[in-house]
Amino acid sequence: MMRLILYGTESDQNEFIYALGRLPEWYYRKMQITGYLDYDSFITGLRETPPDGIVISMNGADGMEGVIAAKSICENVPVLWFSDDNGFGIQSYRLGCAYFHQKPVSSKILSVAMAKCE
Repeated sequence: MMRLILYGTESDQNEFIYALGRLPEWYYRKMQITGYLDYDSFITGLRETPPDGIVISMNGADGMEGVIAAKSICENVPVLWFSDDNGFGIQSYRLGCAYFHQKPVSSKILSVAMAKCE
């Protein structure tokens, strides 16, 4: 079973889960997705159970802080970052993200991103 931690707004989390369920290559996979809406619970969740992948769907500095925390706590876990500002793409590279893309995220982009967690 693949375990994902998802840090983002409620609407972004719902959108991600819905889109992931519609991807043929992920439709039948057993997955446990744990979502966090606030930074403190996200940090606690990272420490409790090491995930197989971390998805950050937060914009701007909030997203960057989430990535920094994720990489410091779960150094070897792939981090996917989706933000409304493409300017953070360079930061995502510097921080060691496995994937970065500007929102909105298409099915094709989500498929490519999720392949980084396998």
